[in-house]
Amino acid sequence: MDGNKNRVKIDIAGTRFTVVSAESEEYTRCVADRLNGEINAVKRAAPGLSPNSAVMLAALNICDDLTKAEDDADHLRGQIKEYLNEAAAYRSRCEQAERENEKLRKDMETLRKRLGEQSKIVSDPSPVSAAVKAVRKSSTAEAEDERTQSAAFFGSKKKKS
Repeated sequence: MDGNKNRVKIDIAGTRFTVVSAESEEYTRCVADRLNGEINAVKRAAPGLSPNSAVMLAALNICDDLTKAEDDADHLRGQIKEYLNEAAAYRSRCEQAERENEKLRKDMETLRKRLGEQSKIVSDPSPVSAAVKAVRKSSTAEAEDERTQSAAFFGSKKKKS
């Protein structure tokens, strides 16, 4: 006996068989029991059938189930293929968005650096900015003086009754 093959004695519809299979004895007996269950279901549905006809109808039912299962499997494989294609498209979009996001981060960092450099220029005490501040301060002081004088001028007149 080949080391990869199992010899299993089974009974199908009253006939004894020896099956040689790479499958385990347990699996082979399970399959035989399932076939006997199908044959018995056909016999219950049509009690007058010959054993041979019952086996043939059971085989036909099993082939029908197998064909439908294969069609379902093909349909599922098609759906999986579609889902994989959609997932690949989404992955591609995500990678593109990540690249755009990285570019925008770099642009934002560049702009922040430029803004920082500009704020340093504005906040640096330079002779020009000190002069501008002095002119602004003196302009503000002169305007305040003018308001004070106007108030004094207008406040010094008395109203005639």
